[in-house]
Amino acid sequence: MRAPGALAPLWLGAIVLAFSTGHPLVLLCLLAGALALAWTAPGRPSRFFLLGGALSGLTLAAINPFVSAEGDLILWRGPEVAVIDLEVTVEEVVAGLAIGVRLAAVAILVGALLAHVDPDRLQAQVARVAPRSAMTCALAARLVPTLQRDARAISESARLRGLALADGRLLARTRRAAPLTLPLLGASLERGLDVAEAMTARGYGAGPRTRSPERPWVREERAALALGAALVAVAAVAATAGLGGYSYYPTLDPLLGAGGLALAAAAAAALGGAALVLRR
Repeated sequence: MRAPGALAPLWLGAIVLAFSTGHPLVLLCLLAGALALAWTAPGRPSRFFLLGGALSGLTLAAINPFVSAEGDLILWRGPEVAVIDLEVTVEEVVAGLAIGVRLAAVAILVGALLAHVDPDRLQAQVARVAPRSAMTCALAARLVPTLQRDARAISESARLRGLALADGRLLARTRRAAPLTLPLLGASLERGLDVAEAMTARGYGAGPRTRSPERPWVREERAALALGAALVAVAAVAATAGLGGYSYYPTLDPLLGAGGLALAAAAAAALGGAALVLRR
């Protein structure tokens, strides 16, 4: 697992580049780089980022032709409706696909970098800015699995005593399981009091905060930092100079422009190189 500071510029540069240009080649390279980072992550990214990004992107791509009324090359013309545009053009389809690719790339990229980052080191970095929030997140991350184990134990005890929690419709199962929330709530409150007493006994809040020394960055993390810094510079130039601009309406711009190709190559090199470096 890697240091969050080494990967932060890579994430920042990719996000800025994704929203500062709408060039299809750049967005496709960002999506490919995000997938490469997700594939090489030591811990697989959460399905929330992968499936959520893919489904959200497909939904936006499918909706855009029916909410936009632009473009010259008509693919299909339906009946006239007051609210929905039933005239589908090539430009609307391509613009919708670009929006969907951007959303999927950003979501997968966030999930991939979180899968590369050491959560304890990320929490330590957040604690320097918001110590109380970091402590709350740390306690929640450790108590939620315990709460799930308590819920399974209480449910198993109820089933052994003849309470059929898995039979019937959803409403009936919910009514039978509702009384079990009270012992679960009591157990969680008691566990929280135990944690608070343990923190007090160990001197939490009694003096200035201390922190363990940060582990030095290894060669792979320094290489990822350099790639991220280069991508941030490219994204800054693209955002300020309008490099790689692309227009979908009324007709599609040429795809193989010099600016778009340069940005696509930079995005592919930075994210692909980071995926190769961090794989070791």
